[in-house]
Amino acid sequence: MILELEDIRMSYTNARKEVFNLLNGVNLSVESGKVTALIGGNGAGKTTLFNIISGFERGFSGHVRLGGRDISRLPAYRISTMGLGRLFQGRQLMADLTLMENMKIASDDIMGESPLDCFFRTKRVRCSENDKERRAVEILTKVFGHDNKYLGMLDHKASEFSYGEQRLIAMARLLMGNDRLLLLDEPTSGVNPRYNDAFRTIIRDMVEQDGQTVLLIEHNMNFVRSVADICHYLSDGKIIKSGSTADVLDDLEIRKNYLGL
Repeated sequence: MILELEDIRMSYTNARKEVFNLLNGVNLSVESGKVTALIGGNGAGKTTLFNIISGFERGFSGHVRLGGRDISRLPAYRISTMGLGRLFQGRQLMADLTLMENMKIASDDIMGESPLDCFFRTKRVRCSENDKERRAVEILTKVFGHDNKYLGMLDHKASEFSYGEQRLIAMARLLMGNDRLLLLDEPTSGVNPRYNDAFRTIIRDMVEQDGQTVLLIEHNMNFVRSVADICHYLSDGKIIKSGSTADVLDDLEIRKNYLGL
């Protein structure tokens, strides 16, 4: 298993000093080389779990293991260097940066980030920047095809692209980091349904061609059914059912209580 959550618990206190248990002992394993979906109602704690995994949430108990290593108390910047990438909700591109600049800042090559590099290693910095640009073009070509319009818009600012296009580019940009595990938080939320096939292809290719592992949160059950190998249903602060996507989505209790069918 590439990711293991063991007895994750978390509570919060409101303004009235009332304590609410959000997570009540979540146990979850993510198998390498698979697309795993995490589903559940609004407020069930799905995004909170993503924050715990990626180091943005500290107030929890339990253990998080990535590749067998306990990362429960590591800061987010350390975890991000251990092969974990994440697509957050909403727009992720920097609006005032160009498409190419947005791709390059996601690279795990940090050459040029230090002022000393710019003064004393100019040749290496130039080579690094050229490598990043080549890599970005390779990824955009691989993901969107040889004749895709983005190759002719590398110098366009991100703000010039539609919301759906920005989400697609942000997905492709994840490949700049060479991560082993990708957390995708509602990739199709707020996006025109005509992009769903593109998202599905990108995710499946990440797993089947690039050897990555995907854990995603998604409310579009048709999309989940078409893209995920494994599904976990989160309710009442714990995983109620796990199994193949078809088994979970066809469960009578889940269809009644979550899907309203």
